[in-house]
Amino acid sequence: MIKVKLQIMRLQKQLSQEEIADLIGMTQSTYSRKEKGITNITMSEWIKIAKVLGVEKDEIYQEGISRKDMLDVPENQNHHIVTYVLEQIDFLQRKNYELKEKIRILQKERCNLQ
Repeated sequence: MIKVKLQIMRLQKQLSQEEIADLIGMTQSTYSRKEKGITNITMSEWIKIAKVLGVEKDEIYQEGISRKDMLDVPENQNHHIVTYVLEQIDFLQRKNYELKEKIRILQKERCNLQ
């Protein structure tokens, strides 16, 4: 389950996962797992996150959202989800390129050692 509303609001506030994690007192990897729905967000964490985002907890709180629920999003909200997905694709493409470059450099260094 993905915390879509939380992700969208974080991106709208132009905060990275690392920035918001620092502000609420956890590591980026822990926050990432919570935002992705891999681990639960406690009520006290929801309150801290809402405070950082400058909204009421009820504006972002989600117990969970299924893929079916995502498909049933009102048409006027589709733009936010599409924007989020496109941003995630862009981010992943950049990370993929960076990792390929690291692999290329490591392979080159390995060849030079042999």
